[in-house]
Amino acid sequence: MQTDLFLENEDNSSIFSVSQITKEVRKSLETSFSQIWVRGEISNLRCLSSGHRYFSLKDSSAQLKAVLFRGDSMGLSYLPQEGDECLAFGDLSVYEPRGEYQIRIRHMMQDGLGNLRMQFEMLREKLKQEGLFENEYKLSLPQKPSRIAVITSLKGAALQDFLSILKRRHWKGMVFLINSSVQGKSAPSELSKAYEKALSLKNLDLIVVTRGGGSIEDLWAFNDENLVRKIAQRVIPTISAIGHQTDFTLIDFVADFRAETPSAAAELISSAYLSISEEVDILSRKLNEIVNWNLSSKLENLRLLEAQLSSHSPIARIQRQAQALDELEFRMERAKKEALVRTNEKLSQIEHRLENCNLQKILNKGFAYLENEDGLILQSVKQVRKDSNLIVTLKDGKKRIKTLD
Repeated sequence: MQTDLFLENEDNSSIFSVSQITKEVRKSLETSFSQIWVRGEISNLRCLSSGHRYFSLKDSSAQLKAVLFRGDSMGLSYLPQEGDECLAFGDLSVYEPRGEYQIRIRHMMQDGLGNLRMQFEMLREKLKQEGLFENEYKLSLPQKPSRIAVITSLKGAALQDFLSILKRRHWKGMVFLINSSVQGKSAPSELSKAYEKALSLKNLDLIVVTRGGGSIEDLWAFNDENLVRKIAQRVIPTISAIGHQTDFTLIDFVADFRAETPSAAAELISSAYLSISEEVDILSRKLNEIVNWNLSSKLENLRLLEAQLSSHSPIARIQRQAQALDELEFRMERAKKEALVRTNEKLSQIEHRLENCNLQKILNKGFAYLENEDGLILQSVKQVRKDSNLIVTLKDGKKRIKTLD
């Protein structure tokens, strides 16, 4: 029965089939959410014999279906693992047979260390384009500094290494120690406040920002943009002495001089004649590191461009059909199992009915049947004649009897 609402809007209403509305949703998603990045945890990973991988990307409150086709996975340096945090690049679409939206992944990388390096490279390039790292703006270090501010954790080994070198080399001067966390959530703001405090000291010749080595996560506070910009103001010459030779942070690029270790910074301060040689070596290593990072970045960009190119390939339609075939395979296996269960149940019922019809079982319950001399089983007393010879069959055998009446 048609409702009033339908009759009122009959001329203006469009009625979609399920297939039509699903196809329109897919087109809208593919147009609005093409070539996007998604971060999430991998769960329910399934790797099929076809080489395709199906899984979900989830966070604390939602999940997103994902598919990585074999062709897209070839050449990736990282393949999905159950429970991994990852960054996925691809296009949103709808798998029409189930009406589920999903991301078709074309490139992915493990989150965490890889993500931090990507953030580091992006911020480094941004600050570099602003000219913060240009050597022409850097201050010359004083040849004989006598008043030094050291920003570090007073509990760390870096401070003891620094002071022991100065003492062993008989350096004469005054050191102002400014305590700050060097890792953790509070470290960036504490380092910035400590640097401001150092700038407020009178007649200061040099600032040294230092700590021992560590992982990229441990050193992340020294990549804080606010701290880098404070150092880039170049009010007082600054030495960065963070970690070991292979540990680079953003303040290494902006500082007026980068020392390899806290001990190296102390040697530089206490040995004027070593300063030029050490600076050349460090700048050489820094240049090599930048070149390597740039090459790595270009390679990653090339892979992304390849992934973007493949997103426009006709093979995408073929791969959607491949997913449909995988779905049919799932359904066929399930149907076979259900049919086998139903057949077994029917056989059990027939077996039970046959068992109940077993004549011997009926006789065992105390029943018997009569046959006349011709072997005909009697079904009514009307078939029994006077003085007839009958055969009665019981559970344990047959017996001849003679009727009297």
